[in-house]
Amino acid sequence: MDCVELKNSYLTHIKIYIKSYNNDKHLLRTFIDNWFAYYKRGPFLSKNNRPKWFNNPNPHKSKNALLSMHFISKNAFEVINKNMNARLIKEHSLPVSVIYKLLFEEKFQHEKDIENFLINYYKLGVITKEEDDKLTKNNLKDKMPFGWNKYKSVFDRYKEVNILKHNIQ
Repeated sequence: MDCVELKNSYLTHIKIYIKSYNNDKHLLRTFIDNWFAYYKRGPFLSKNNRPKWFNNPNPHKSKNALLSMHFISKNAFEVINKNMNARLIKEHSLPVSVIYKLLFEEKFQHEKDIENFLINYYKLGVITKEEDDKLTKNNLKDKMPFGWNKYKSVFDRYKEVNILKHNIQ
């Protein structure tokens, strides 16, 4: 199977997952993370075309992938570029629990509709452990700020706790 076929197979899995009203968010995370790896390719796939997971990412070995993520905090960028030994966290900017809720609110008929949804809402962030602790302390680890809706930015959690985005030149 090539990467496009694999990407599309995960869209089919997500469609079946939604139709079955499955509530296992860990399974959804696996499906959407793998979809993204095959959608994005490059540093998100191993040399054998398998998705890479960036749990507790090494800023030296994973630099290209980390710099390809949608949101990179200023502090995380400094760790990556200065080869510092600080712990980084790869996370879903819009938590999987929120993606789950939004997926079930929509009435997707086709895989392409699911893919368009994911292109808009599946965003990865790389932040420091200290910044991740700020999200947890402010009860934003797995939810969005009060009053958030799908028409607002998927990065609003970061803004809420003053995690600043690095602007790539």
